[in-house]
Amino acid sequence: MVDKRTEETSKSRCDALWETLQSLVFIFGTTVLATIAVRNSVNPYVNKIWGASHDFWGELWNRIYEFYGQNDHLVCHLGTAVFTFGSFIIFNSLFLLCDMTGKPAWLVKYKVQEGRNQPVDREKLKSALTTAAFNLLIVSPILVLSLYPAAHYLGSFHTGKLPTFERLLLEFVLFTVVEEIMFYYSHRLLHTRWFYAKYHKKHHEWTAPIGITSIYCSPLEMVCSNLLPSFTGPLLLQSHIFTLWIWLSLVIFSTTLAHGGYHVPFLFSPEAHDYHHKVFNCWYGTLGVLDRLHGTDKPFAGSIQEERHYVSFSLTPVSQLHPAPCRATE
Repeated sequence: MVDKRTEETSKSRCDALWETLQSLVFIFGTTVLATIAVRNSVNPYVNKIWGASHDFWGELWNRIYEFYGQNDHLVCHLGTAVFTFGSFIIFNSLFLLCDMTGKPAWLVKYKVQEGRNQPVDREKLKSALTTAAFNLLIVSPILVLSLYPAAHYLGSFHTGKLPTFERLLLEFVLFTVVEEIMFYYSHRLLHTRWFYAKYHKKHHEWTAPIGITSIYCSPLEMVCSNLLPSFTGPLLLQSHIFTLWIWLSLVIFSTTLAHGGYHVPFLFSPEAHDYHHKVFNCWYGTLGVLDRLHGTDKPFAGSIQEERHYVSFSLTPVSQLHPAPCRATE
């Protein structure tokens, strides 16, 4: 019986691995073919549009660079701190307002865990804001400062000419791959018994997370699981500092949505990571590819949250489109 179960488990893992590999080949193959097709068919139009846009962004960058006195150190350290702090405030403001006041009413109906943090506990919120501010204004700048010698040596975070559209697109794809790999494995490590108790339990005090709790964590977790996965790609690819800023804004936007607690139409789904906070022991990545590969997508797989885990193009809340099954009464 044991051998049969072991054989079935092994077969299930092999099937999951094969399906994952097929998905990866399909995704990357489709991306390559689509890129080639787009480049060959609409490249003249893209170049024309990007050329005009590139002039706008180039002029904006020149003004920013001049504002910092064309000082590379100030641009890298102070500029990055100001940009990330501003992005965090902008992306979290609406969610935080709704958590505190229950307004705007149109947003409340998209709440993932209905009845949780409505309104949010003020003492817990104060603690979360204090930790988030410390991580943003102290921990993050220290990491950037420590990475600067390596960046300078590699020619990364430079302030020269802005990249082409093709280069920007390629870098973002590679950033995503690097970030997913580093975040998944560092996150799983934080869920081991020793690391969880000392460094990650703080983050999971919020079983129904809100936006600002994306960086409600210990300094070690902030560095190893949040910052390094985001900075490593731009560092290795010798990216422009402006490219780094855009990428970090996308990362902040994504993690705010993942922790925000609202499944808003036309935006990324928070269902998977919200479920992770609810049950702790599944879905450690962001894209789900490595979770599928390692079997850590269970018990999320087959749950009502998995049914709701997609970008919704309907104004009707997904909780109404996919209502939770009624529990049988005794």
